[in-house]
Amino acid sequence: MSQPNASPDHPGNTLPMPRPPRREIQELWLALARRPWRSAVLVPVDPAGSAAIVAASLAEVGRRLRLGQVSAVVASRLDYEDAAQMVRRLEGLRGGVASDPLVVAIPSVVAEPLGVAVAREADLVVLCIELGQSSLAAARRTIELIGSDRIAGCLLLG
Repeated sequence: MSQPNASPDHPGNTLPMPRPPRREIQELWLALARRPWRSAVLVPVDPAGSAAIVAASLAEVGRRLRLGQVSAVVASRLDYEDAAQMVRRLEGLRGGVASDPLVVAIPSVVAEPLGVAVAREADLVVLCIELGQSSLAAARRTIELIGSDRIAGCLLLG
């Protein structure tokens, strides 16, 4: 008789753990951990890009390393109400006591300029650049809109 959550590939064993996030996501977490932060906003530079998978993976690395709660939120689009709500949430993290880190994926600020308000409220911002997809002009415009002083770094995805 097999166990209720046994895998056909591993009879008698529980299901294997999901694969850990990719190496570059692990390295990103470790680089960001060099300074204290409670909120990180991930911004794709490509107008059609998404940082959703990166945000979820980064939060997973944080959970595994910290043995605590690291949340990921994906804002696939932002209207005025969504942007204002996210800004308030990030403001609350800044003034709160001992809150768990929050990783937020927003749309490209080139495509959705309201994301600038969200990005500027975060403790740090990471640009997500897709090799072969993102243009240098979009990356420059993203940096110009957010402000280079707000950007902690970039993640090259290929």
